[in-house]
Amino acid sequence: MLLYQILTAFHMDFNYEPKRKPGKIISKKNTLSQEVKKSIFMLIFTLLGLIVILSIVFLLNTSQSSQKGYILNQAQLKKEQLTIKNHELINKIINAMKYNRIETSPVKQTMEPPTTIQYISKDNNNNSD
Repeated sequence: MLLYQILTAFHMDFNYEPKRKPGKIISKKNTLSQEVKKSIFMLIFTLLGLIVILSIVFLLNTSQSSQKGYILNQAQLKKEQLTIKNHELINKIINAMKYNRIETSPVKQTMEPPTTIQYISKDNNNNSD
């Protein structure tokens, strides 16, 4: 009570408002609790924004990786098919060259053609034993 009487004697007021000059606007000062709430809101908003951006980047990166994996797998399958086709063509070339080589070889030219041709079948082979 004594403190109140002293303050009223000196005309002091607990609610201090700064004196304003005419035409100049001074922004209202915020309390500490308002500043803390504002800071927490900005922090949450920033963190959520970062989470959303990082999620989008992660999804784009993983989808590109899976697409590249699929393309690589398809290229490997195509390579295997072309390798098999190449081996088949090489075998055809070798077979074609074998017959020509045999026909034109000097050893074959010196041989006499057969006079009688005898074919052996499975039935004839078993009876001769």
